[in-house]
Amino acid sequence: MSETLFLLGCGTMQLPALKIARDMGWYVAAADGNPEAEGRNLPHQFLHIDLKDTPALIAAALKIRESRGLDAVFTAGTDFSLAAALIAETLGLPGHSPRAAARATDKVLMRRRFREKGVPSPDFAEIGPDDDIAALCGDIPGPWVVKPVDSMGARGVVKIESRELLADALEEARGYSFSRRALVETLVEGPEYSLDALVEDGRLIRCGLADRHIFYPPCFIEMGHTIPSTLNQNDTDRIWNVFEMGIKALGLTRGAAKGDIRLSPSGPVVGEIAARLSGGYMSGWTYPYSSGIEPTRGALRLAAGLSASTPGPSKKLVCAEKALIGIEGTVQHLDGREEALELPGVKEVFLRYTPGMFLRFPRNNVEKAGNVIAVGVDFKEAEERSMAALRKLNLVLNPSDNRTGVFLDASEPFPPDAFNIENEVELSSFLNNLWAAHAPRPSRGFPAVPNDKIFVPPPPPSSITDYTGRSIADVLDILSSLGLLRLAENSDAVVLSDFWKALIKGGLPGGRWYLEHRS
Repeated sequence: MSETLFLLGCGTMQLPALKIARDMGWYVAAADGNPEAEGRNLPHQFLHIDLKDTPALIAAALKIRESRGLDAVFTAGTDFSLAAALIAETLGLPGHSPRAAARATDKVLMRRRFREKGVPSPDFAEIGPDDDIAALCGDIPGPWVVKPVDSMGARGVVKIESRELLADALEEARGYSFSRRALVETLVEGPEYSLDALVEDGRLIRCGLADRHIFYPPCFIEMGHTIPSTLNQNDTDRIWNVFEMGIKALGLTRGAAKGDIRLSPSGPVVGEIAARLSGGYMSGWTYPYSSGIEPTRGALRLAAGLSASTPGPSKKLVCAEKALIGIEGTVQHLDGREEALELPGVKEVFLRYTPGMFLRFPRNNVEKAGNVIAVGVDFKEAEERSMAALRKLNLVLNPSDNRTGVFLDASEPFPPDAFNIENEVELSSFLNNLWAAHAPRPSRGFPAVPNDKIFVPPPPPSSITDYTGRSIADVLDILSSLGLLRLAENSDAVVLSDFWKALIKGGLPGGRWYLEHRS
């Protein structure tokens, strides 16, 4: 009789586990709080259970065992590795202990354990709603990072440079915490790396190290990752050694482990370690595409009490994942997936929004509009192919939703402009002179003109690009091809001011919204 698996989660990040378990001939029961979860049709049995309801999950696991037996409980890319460990302990199944999983979930327990065991990690303090922030943070050097104690996906995580801003940031972070708790820690400078590993009875099996591409302070938005890392061998070994120290300190002995580590000027520093495989397309997509190795297969085997039996690499490619981000507004349509998949090396395109959904510039890693994954023979080719795939995607916002206009009017540093003109002397001069003479306000809309077209003077030459790698000239060409504008010298100055503000702030979606929004 084949193994029976109870999987926590049935969304995108659990698709590899669902498919691989089925491929191995296992019976799969899967639970998710979303009755419309993307993978709901893949398991043999789908259970609509809120994953925060651990007693209900344990009851479901017991029922599965009574009906057909149960060999493994598993999760990947969720916040619920502790729930998986509690189920495993209750039913006598293999896996990380609940104590170890709790340390790998609760960042305060994690930091305390790292401090006890000498694992490099930031100075920190847990701050409650009624605590004296100044007293508790007095010995913690700034700038700081505020984050929820028990959440993933960079939700509620912000960089803070002034103590006066800590209280509001902490309150926001608590809103993303299951336990309504938050912490403050010293910001660690340096590039960040993601690691996946399997732990088989204390033995570490390395399953990929990737360069993370983090942007847009004060938030920490991962705009993608590239695997394998471009790190030299010495730094690679140092990072893996610190990761292994952290795994041992937490007591993770059987299952998966995922790490985020920064390489500071003084050496590797652990950001966090989770008792699961990664949730950002690495374990399920980019590492398998680059190496031919499926960490999920080994992790499932470990959960069933089997040997991981992870083979060596069968490929030697570079794989790049890139994020599509949007601006404030209601999605009218988001397409281009099929066109992107036709490009050389493009393996996956994930679109997260459908018509009618509200979109905003992301504050965390679960608010992105989509993702693309591409492979190449080297870093340059993989990066170029993934960016080319992004440029095939077409995000159009509803021109009747003036929340987009309010976004385009704004001049605050965050959310940032799609085009950063700060170091473009000639372009900055052109635009700043225009905006000084005619204060821009795209929200007032594009006035009706003959043939519904705007005549726009070409900008000075510039090499800057937006989030997708499009230049200003590229955006103007696309808008021209749509029949929305023509390049000339005789447009109304106010219209020009508004149009250029919309394009610089919002890129192609912003420029198009302005031209289609009627005053």
